[in-house]
Amino acid sequence: MTTVRNTGEIAHRLVAFIQENLVTDDVDLKVDETTPLLLSGLLDSLRTARLLNFIRREIGVPIPAAKLDPENFKDVATIAAMIKELEPASFV
Repeated sequence: MTTVRNTGEIAHRLVAFIQENLVTDDVDLKVDETTPLLLSGLLDSLRTARLLNFIRREIGVPIPAAKLDPENFKDVATIAAMIKELEPASFV
């Protein structure tokens, strides 16, 4: 697990994970910070679970159930901001 210190780095890691692990080979989609993850159909329940596991294991920030709201998963920028908000103070 690597300590992440800024929203840009978080977003970069999320984009890379989503592009490599959640976009299927038959879909021609280039993910960036503003790609609408829910509206595009990219995030379904299974992919969301994989993303949450990545955030917890690789970024080190568990997402509490109270934050599992579609508004928090609109795009990578929104997810990165939520992660930054949830990061323990010792990471700052």
